Amino acid sequence: MKTIRKIGTVLRQFTATQPEHSTTDLSRAIGNSTSGTHDLVDGLAGIGLLSKVERGRYRLGPLVATLYRALDDSSALAEAARPVMQMLAADHGETLHLTMHDQGRLLLVEAIEGKRPLRVARDVIGPHLALYQAPPGLLHLAGFSHARLEEWLDSHSRPGGPIASRSRFRSDLTALSDEGFALGPVSGDDDIVCLAAQVRDHTGRPVAVLSMAAPTSRHSRQPRAFRNITGEAADRISARLGYRKPA
Repeated sequence: MKTIRKIGTVLRQFTATQPEHSTTDLSRAIGNSTSGTHDLVDGLAGIGLLSKVERGRYRLGPLVATLYRALDDSSALAEAARPVMQMLAADHGETLHLTMHDQGRLLLVEAIEGKRPLRVARDVIGPHLALYQAPPGLLHLAGFSHARLEEWLDSHSRPGGPIASRSRFRSDLTALSDEGFALGPVSGDDDIVCLAAQVRDHTGRPVAVLSMAAPTSRHSRQPRAFRNITGEAADRISARLGYRKPA
């Protein structure tokens, strides 16, 4: 815990008026030895929170900008999605999730648990799932660039692994990308159907996925209605982010 506090104090030293600090400056700020501070800031530079600009001097690193963009994007996204999701939950009572992704992990931006007597738990979708294990993750993968997808496949496609055929998996993702929609179980649980639709920003770029999870028994009675409801809600969120569908 003391180390975490020291990291926070170190990062707070970097401001618009003082964007650069020496190891000596930082050691005074956190009340630590110069050698101990050097080890700390060298570790922070190693993960991208700081950047070494010259011997013994540091600035904030690229990871800070990445985290800021993620915070800014997710805040605007949550603001746009929340009223749509609340209305959807009130009208239909099913469990809803809004996700982004980071480094192959699902990031949960917003979640609402259903209120119907037979309902799906809120925690069915989350960072504990690999992207390939649920429709929201598959849609996120469908938005990857070719190079990024190949890198991901290098880690997940192997004999006996979850992705048996790279070419077939790529083809399936292309179909999902074209449709902007995915449907299927969550982590192989056939009692749950998850419907997922892409959310786009003002440039048309897929930035998130809205999903609805329901018991298979309920979905099977009105599959088309479930699909339309999920897709239309994702379109409304996209419109609130400034996206206009082509005529």
